[in-house]
Amino acid sequence: MQLRPAQARWFEIYVPHDDTVRVTEILARTGAVQLELDPRLPEAMDVGKLRYFVQRYRDLAAAHAEDLPGGQARATALIGSPIHIANQALHRLRVWSARVDFLNAHLDELRADRDYLLLLDEALAAMEREGLDLDGLFRHTGLLCKCLFACPLGCCGGDDELRSVVKVVVHGPRHDFPFLVGLPDQRRLIRRMVLDEGCEQVGIPSWLAGDHREQHRQVRAHLDAIAADIEHQAAELDRLRGDARIAEDRANLDTLAWYLEYAAGSLTERELCHVTGWTTVPDPHALRRALEEAGIRAIVRFPEPPARAAIPVAPLDVWWSRPFRPLLLLWGTPGRTEVDPSGILAVVMPLLFGYMFPDVGHGLALVLFALAFSRRWPQIRFLLPCGLAAMVFGFVFGDLFGFHDVVPALWLKPLEDPMAVLAVPLLFGVVLLLLGMLFAGFEAHWRGELRDWLLVDGAVLLLYAALLLALALPAALWVAALAVVEYFVGSFLAAPGRRGMALLEGLGALLLSVFELTMNTLSFLRVGAFALAHAALSHAILTLAGMVEQPAAWLLVIVLGNLFSLVLEGLVVFVQTTRLVMFEFFVRFLQAEGRLFRPVRQPPPARV
Repeated sequence: MQLRPAQARWFEIYVPHDDTVRVTEILARTGAVQLELDPRLPEAMDVGKLRYFVQRYRDLAAAHAEDLPGGQARATALIGSPIHIANQALHRLRVWSARVDFLNAHLDELRADRDYLLLLDEALAAMEREGLDLDGLFRHTGLLCKCLFACPLGCCGGDDELRSVVKVVVHGPRHDFPFLVGLPDQRRLIRRMVLDEGCEQVGIPSWLAGDHREQHRQVRAHLDAIAADIEHQAAELDRLRGDARIAEDRANLDTLAWYLEYAAGSLTERELCHVTGWTTVPDPHALRRALEEAGIRAIVRFPEPPARAAIPVAPLDVWWSRPFRPLLLLWGTPGRTEVDPSGILAVVMPLLFGYMFPDVGHGLALVLFALAFSRRWPQIRFLLPCGLAAMVFGFVFGDLFGFHDVVPALWLKPLEDPMAVLAVPLLFGVVLLLLGMLFAGFEAHWRGELRDWLLVDGAVLLLYAALLLALALPAALWVAALAVVEYFVGSFLAAPGRRGMALLEGLGALLLSVFELTMNTLSFLRVGAFALAHAALSHAILTLAGMVEQPAAWLLVIVLGNLFSLVLEGLVVFVQTTRLVMFEFFVRFLQAEGRLFRPVRQPPPARV
């Protein structure tokens, strides 16, 4: 159960005019939409800047068509400015594309290194078979141009000039490996072999050394390292190709491209309607999904609300708190930084009502009345939980239509121990007052004013709790003294320009707060007093009936007396319960500065 009311979010939907009525119906059926005209002129948007971002995206998408994720991804709820959304999406795409380009280039280099090492391994194997020594072929000299090539099989046999410089040709299973030895000015032959014969020069790495077995081992070790690196880089590239965030950015930019073409700056010309309002759906995608399921193509945006707009809030609206919602609205609607007491109210109201009206029979009558007439009069649904609570406390006190010997008391008979009956609601009231003061602290925290609250109002809460605790534990008076010091320090710091007057005002406010809290606490004695009054009235009715000798007259007195008690006590107890909740509990924290969210009435179901 959340303490704060749900805050509505401003939405804008662009739909074809022909679908406007259907869209309104779909939104109403969600039960979480309040339609409201946008008080602003059509939102000024830098279409040129948005078009620039979209065009840069298209350039990136064309250059990375094979790697760019997407296809099945859907656009996000487009919360905020379209310019900001497009800019952020383009930025992420640029970072993503730079990483993809690096990985592709690195993979190309790794694959080229792998192909080169495979050629070298093939050449070394062929030399080993023919008994040639690599070190012997490549003795150092500055006068000769010495090169080893990998060529297609049989490529170097028909050219006399090439044969004059080819010292050795080693034949492998897939390539011939000619070893060229010539003067430096014969480098043109190398170019001829590469360009005309389709050969590839095979360089000898500096790390290659040792006999044939050691050379093979070194080459294989490097091949294994390159294979592992290729696998790692390819895995990262696959991850980037499936990046869900980039897929969403792509879908966002595709949607904004559609927006530019069909909506931006030309709503009426393109026959589009601008539907605006507030929604409390927790998932911003829900409105878009509802429209898509109906086959309607639309743009759903969640920009900043209009300036100076009063944002609606929705108090808790579940089946068990709904009967008491009218009572909350009598006081007002909680603001965005206020506690929503709807859930607490659904517990406190029945407890107070049931304790003051503890009778199994009367509670059952209220339950039956609520079940019979709540469909016709929905406002009386609160009688159902209150009647159930009255039945529970009727069993606790052993009271059934005033008869105290029919149902055994689970605790005690009220008239036998009135002090205990008075003490329990007094303790309950203390807890309720402390809870209300604590709620005020939560609200101060949400407003960013927790420090000031702790120094002043928090000190009052601590003083109140310490004084109550001191009734059982006198040592708590030291805590009360510290709370008083904290209060005056807070009052002194809160008024830097007029601290002398602030201390005097703080003293007056503290005395007033202590007096109010004392009166508020004692007010809960009336809860026990009404429980005793109910027991006394029931006893009076039974006494009056006992004075009648005829059974029919006795029954008439019992029925009329209980009917009188049910109506009169029920009304008075409800008034007292409402008063206690509002003026002892709500007054501690609820300013009721909010605007109530009022969803569109749902259309009637279709008739077959």
